[in-house]
Amino acid sequence: MYHNNNTIIQPGVEEDTKQTQGKNKIAVEKKEQLARHGYHTVRLLGQGAFSQVLLVKKKETDMLFACKVSDRQDLAHWEGSLLAAMDHPLFPRFRDLWDEGESTFLLMEYVSGSSLEELLRRRGALSRAQTARIGMELAEGLRFLHQLPDPILYRDVKPANIMIRQDGRVKLLDMGCACNLRQPDGARAGTPGYAAPEQLEEGGILSFASDVYGLGRTLEVIAGKNCAGKLGRVINACTAEKPQQRIPDMQGVMTALIPLCKNGRNGEGIPHQGFLQPRVTCVKSVWESEYKNT
Repeated sequence: MYHNNNTIIQPGVEEDTKQTQGKNKIAVEKKEQLARHGYHTVRLLGQGAFSQVLLVKKKETDMLFACKVSDRQDLAHWEGSLLAAMDHPLFPRFRDLWDEGESTFLLMEYVSGSSLEELLRRRGALSRAQTARIGMELAEGLRFLHQLPDPILYRDVKPANIMIRQDGRVKLLDMGCACNLRQPDGARAGTPGYAAPEQLEEGGILSFASDVYGLGRTLEVIAGKNCAGKLGRVINACTAEKPQQRIPDMQGVMTALIPLCKNGRNGEGIPHQGFLQPRVTCVKSVWESEYKNT
């Protein structure tokens, strides 16, 4: 069974979008349930097989949040427990979780910006330096998951799950495919084309190298025609067919990307909404990571 993730439809804050056809329509019942908890539904952000992600506003404070409304209470509670236990800038902050009827409402930080998938569709491939910087942020956050007392595999790194904030930093959304490495759920999970081969095989043995593969495939798509030279060699080392032939963990990926981050084209920023952010360099950060855009 594949866990289908939510697809970002459109960034930013707008009036209610009139989704009137098929599964993209927001049920009146869901709006009423949210209203009883003090939230006004602004619009639909994303749609998955078992859930919708809504932009909601707290009536008392006008603060915006993302609310995932899921018909799979087991998956929603698992995702909520992960977010509640994590404190890392790559992932959205947990706010609240409750059940009502047959649905679970997972309230979390709203990330304003553009999905990387949409950014690539508008602008095309990014430079090697920009690709390396995105890779560094993702690898550091995934390393955080892997080094938890109960290590977590993300299992679904792809441009659709990556948000570029308005300040150019990266957020990784949707923990719906994540699993405990020591107690894997046994389900095939991930997105074909990005998921490691062992994730899509019955009885496949998962490891940190599974997330390394997904990150490598994502970097390959980000760089596009610029996927050459040392960056191309790093990507090839991440995406080998057999796990034992890949870079084994995220620390290894970060070590491989650091020279590209330092030396790439005078430190380009990550583009957002058609513009380049101010030029940046990779330096030590207060975010616990070894290198970040500042």
